[in-house]
Amino acid sequence: MLIGAVLSLLLLPGVAVASPVVEGDTDDPVTAAPAVSRPDTPHCTVTLADAFRSNAADGSPRFYEGTLAPPKACPGPWAKVVMDQTVTVSGRQYDRIGDLRIGGTEVWWGTTEEPSGEGHRAITYHFAKDLTPYSALLRTPQPFHGGIENYNSAVYTGVYAQTVTLTYYQADRRHPAAVTPDHVAGFGHADATPAAPTVHFTAQGLPRNITRAYLEVTLEGHACDEQWFDDVPDAVAAKYPAAGLCGKGPYREANFAIDGTAAGSAFTFPHIYSGGIVPQLWRPVVAIDTFSLHAETYDVTPFAGRLVDGGTHDLSFSFPDIGGEFTVVPTLLLYTDKNAAQTSGALVQHDVAAAPARQTTAKDISGGVNVTVTAKRTDVTAGYVDTSAGRVYTRVERTRDYRNSDDVTGDGFTQHVVQADAGHQTSVSTVDGRVRSADRHTWSYPLTTDATANITDDQNLRISGSADMTKTLADFTGDGRTWRPSSASREWLGSSGVLARTNGVNTEADGRSRTLFTGTDDLGRPYFHYVASEHGLITENRIVGGRG
Repeated sequence: MLIGAVLSLLLLPGVAVASPVVEGDTDDPVTAAPAVSRPDTPHCTVTLADAFRSNAADGSPRFYEGTLAPPKACPGPWAKVVMDQTVTVSGRQYDRIGDLRIGGTEVWWGTTEEPSGEGHRAITYHFAKDLTPYSALLRTPQPFHGGIENYNSAVYTGVYAQTVTLTYYQADRRHPAAVTPDHVAGFGHADATPAAPTVHFTAQGLPRNITRAYLEVTLEGHACDEQWFDDVPDAVAAKYPAAGLCGKGPYREANFAIDGTAAGSAFTFPHIYSGGIVPQLWRPVVAIDTFSLHAETYDVTPFAGRLVDGGTHDLSFSFPDIGGEFTVVPTLLLYTDKNAAQTSGALVQHDVAAAPARQTTAKDISGGVNVTVTAKRTDVTAGYVDTSAGRVYTRVERTRDYRNSDDVTGDGFTQHVVQADAGHQTSVSTVDGRVRSADRHTWSYPLTTDATANITDDQNLRISGSADMTKTLADFTGDGRTWRPSSASREWLGSSGVLARTNGVNTEADGRSRTLFTGTDDLGRPYFHYVASEHGLITENRIVGGRG
């Protein structure tokens, strides 16, 4: 990872690259994604943190905590539950990790915007997350713990002030109670490393009458896997030792198993944090899903028959080619039988490959080498659950088609990466051969990045880069043979930036961005949002549709 190596050199005490170094203030951060909609019903807001500072007086990180109970005036059922966060920061600081854990379940996991540097105004940003899928967890008092894990020093002075609320919207005839999982089983998080590439979570006390089961997974890369998409094979890293390229190649997956039986392969959107590549890329238009990392959801209903035995179960995630560190955040979302206290079933098929069909080729190009990595997966699991409605047979098919082309030139100090990553999950459930439900989810995460570093020392340098990223999602329903769309969205961002220094004086520190969301909001309404920025300031901000 070229830029990771560059920043490890630059982020030294007294060197101001960890935060943006600009000639003027930047606008507050923005994104193109639609806001979470709010039903027009009676509602109650509970405050978990009010301008809570991320650091104590001695600079050490601190976290807000307490007990969360459903407000007496809004006991439910709820049409929606929404978490809102407003964050303010000034000074100089890295991008940091934040989370909110309620009753052992991580309901939010995200990263921060870096502030605008010493002498510039504070930046403030807001984001929201729909917590309705976790309603089962919120119906009873639960301990909560959350905040941004931030560290201060004489150089990195930025402190994040956080205001966090949950708003409970009562259901009514026009806004009925949401259909949500009946049981939420969260496990916190764990870190996988090259020395320990497999992490385990223990599930116990699960319902005995599960009918459907889903595994929600957030993966966050760190160190050499923060930008895993520009990691190179070990032989290429060894060819250019001065560039400090990260090895193990660019393909990443976390193979997950239930009680030792392979259940699937988890992947992740290629998140880029606000200090990534060149910090000026993300001022003020941040990369897609920076503030709330995108979680993937896997249908593990074929394993439901194993989970209803009342015993303790092991959920494991293994990274076969981990190059740095990955945080794994898993949650089980379970639906139960309202007319039976006990269900039973069995797994009848689990064709999950131990590794994808993968190929790596390297060839010489002008000034360097091109490395192309391809990988393909088609995994199938199937099982049945005996319920009060009969035996429900569920078949789940998941595919992934991956390609990464990386031109490594300039003695390893220039990289041009073009990555394509797409696939689908199709779930079909039948009773006595008749289709009961059929759902298909498709995704595509193309990414192109460029990075060039010319470095004499930490006071004489020029780094430049660009990123073009897209998140395309679509959901379909049907009969297992024909499909009709139920939702679709495309979020695109293109950004470029540069940072240069001569004899310790910053001579360039600038960026520009364009971002566009097209598709539907969370109510299925057409939505369009376009944002453009130059020199840290918003130049266009147009919204059509959605809202509210």
